[in-house]
Amino acid sequence: MKAMKANRRAFFAGIGALAATRAFPGATQTKGSDGALLSMTVLNLDSMSGGVGQACVFRTASGKTYLYDTGNAEPHKPELKKNNGRDIVIPWLRRHGIEKIDGLIISHYHTDHFGGFLHMADHFPIARIYDNSFVPESFDGIDQWSKDEYRFAREALEKWERDHPGQWVRNTREGTPLGWDEPGIRFEVVWPPKDAYVTYIPRADGKEAKYHDYLNANATGLKVYAGRFTYFILGDINARFVTQCMRPYMEKKGTWTCDVAVLPAHGTGNRAEDILAMRPMPQIAVAAQGNVPWVLKAGRQCLADYVDGGILKTFVTNIHGDVTVSTDGRTLTIATDPNTLIKHDPK
Repeated sequence: MKAMKANRRAFFAGIGALAATRAFPGATQTKGSDGALLSMTVLNLDSMSGGVGQACVFRTASGKTYLYDTGNAEPHKPELKKNNGRDIVIPWLRRHGIEKIDGLIISHYHTDHFGGFLHMADHFPIARIYDNSFVPESFDGIDQWSKDEYRFAREALEKWERDHPGQWVRNTREGTPLGWDEPGIRFEVVWPPKDAYVTYIPRADGKEAKYHDYLNANATGLKVYAGRFTYFILGDINARFVTQCMRPYMEKKGTWTCDVAVLPAHGTGNRAEDILAMRPMPQIAVAAQGNVPWVLKAGRQCLADYVDGGILKTFVTNIHGDVTVSTDGRTLTIATDPNTLIKHDPK
C-alpha cells in the first residue's frame, strides 16, 4: 500500500512538470513518425452527447497512414454542426502532411467511434474500409437512438461503397486480413473471435445485457507488431466482457500481452486488474477520453489505477492531449501535445 501511494504521489507530482517536459521522466521525445518504423497517435477529441470519442492514427516507415475509428459527431443534432472528423482528425492529418488514409477500421456502430466518418466520407480520401458489422440479431426494447446510430453508420458506409465499389470489407473479426503489413510491421485483427461474436452474457443481476453493451463487447480489437514491440487497441469492450470473454480467450491462446495498451472502453469504468495481469505487463497505457466533466474525473481515476498497478507511463488524452508512441523497432518513444487540450464542456 505504501508503494502504491508513493507511486501515485510521484506520478501526480510529475503532472505539474508535464507542460515543460511533454513526457514522463525516461521517455524519449519525438515529433511524430520522423525516422520511426511505426508511430501511433491517440487523438484528444471533443466529446458530445455522452460519447467519449476515439481515433488512433498509425503511420509507417513506408509512408502509409491507417486510421482506427474517427471520433465523434452529433448527426441527430445538425444545428450544433459538431464533427470530430472535420474539426480534429482531418486538420491533424493535414498538419502532418497526410492527404490520404490507406485503410480505416470502424470498430463498431457507436457515434463516438464512427461519427467523424460521416464528414470524412465525402471530404478526405480513404482507400479501403474495414467494418466490424456486428448488430445483435434480436433485442427487445432497443431505444430509438441505438436504431438511429445504426442507420447513420450503414447509410454512410453504403453511400461510400457506391463511390468505391469493392473497397468496403464487412464482418471484420479475428484473422481478417488487412493487407497492411510491411517489413518489420504486422497488423492483426484479434477481436471479436473468428468463430462467433459475443452474443450472450447475463448481467450481475441475471438480466440480459443491453444492446449498447453488446456493440461494445464486439468492437474490433487490433494488435500491431513493430520490431520487438506490440501495440494493442482493445476497443470499446467494457470490464465485465474483458474479464469473462476477451482475457480468457486470449490467455488460452497465449496472446494476452502487449507493450503498449490503448485501454478498453476509454479507460473509464474498467477494472485495471485484467490489463495489469498481462505478462509481461504493458510498458505504456493510453486512454482516449473526452472533455465532459464525468470523463475528466474518470481520467484521473484511470491514471491512479494504472500507476498504482505499476504502469507509470500512463497517459490520458483529456489530461495530456494527443499522445504519440513511436518505435524504431528497438526502443519506444513518447510525446504528448498539451496544445491539443480542449476546454471542458459544462454540458
